[in-house]
Amino acid sequence: MSGAVVRHGRHIAGLLMVISVAIGLGGCAANTAGSDAGASTEGTPSPTASVDPGSLVGVWVLPQTFDSPEQPYVSFVQDNSWSSSDGCNTVRGTWTLGTGGGLSTTSGPQTLMGCDGAPLPAAVVGARTVTVTGDALVLIGSGEAGGETALVRSTDPLVGPPGRPVGHWVESNTPATPFLSFDTDQSYSGNDGCNVLTGTWEQTDDGAVALTPGATTMMMCEGMDQWLRLAVLGRVQAGVMTLQGPDGTVLGQLTKR
Repeated sequence: MSGAVVRHGRHIAGLLMVISVAIGLGGCAANTAGSDAGASTEGTPSPTASVDPGSLVGVWVLPQTFDSPEQPYVSFVQDNSWSSSDGCNTVRGTWTLGTGGGLSTTSGPQTLMGCDGAPLPAAVVGARTVTVTGDALVLIGSGEAGGETALVRSTDPLVGPPGRPVGHWVESNTPATPFLSFDTDQSYSGNDGCNVLTGTWEQTDDGAVALTPGATTMMMCEGMDQWLRLAVLGRVQAGVMTLQGPDGTVLGQLTKR
């Protein structure tokens, strides 16, 4: 009887040892798997790379030029506004940049003139993701048919959105030169070389400066070309304001002092 008990006890002890070894091996296998998984995850890069909003700011163009009235461009401004031209029509709106280069935009109205430029405004509106690598930018649309638009940073001061007119603009650096001075309260004053000019100004949807003449002196000055008082529209580009008459005729240019 006692011998049977001893054999039975030894049998139970053997089973416990086998179970203990099995558990130990299982624990080692689990730890090894966890270690391998951790190593592979640590070395795997994020599937989406972040884009610094500051790298997006600037004027971007296609690598080629076009025979349109102006070169097509996309401009992202630090205040989260953007503008773009297809060469004839300009669109403006706002932009925000999310994680992984996600791009969200709003857009305003645009003119619909026929143009031989490039549909860059549509590329901005349709973009859902953007990548920036140095001086190269890619707008990526949504879906399989979204397409990509590859742009490069522009270094041409004549390409890009027109600027605000605030400041002092002169025809030449002489004491009697015609000039216009634009204030932030949207008033302007000046002199056409003979008569004092005053009025108000506003920036139109396409970036032009619309002039509304106010009080003006009417002195007769012999030999003076008083073209400046006829101006009703100005366009600012690269520090030069080109002024036009009511019929669209270019009257002259002023340079920012």
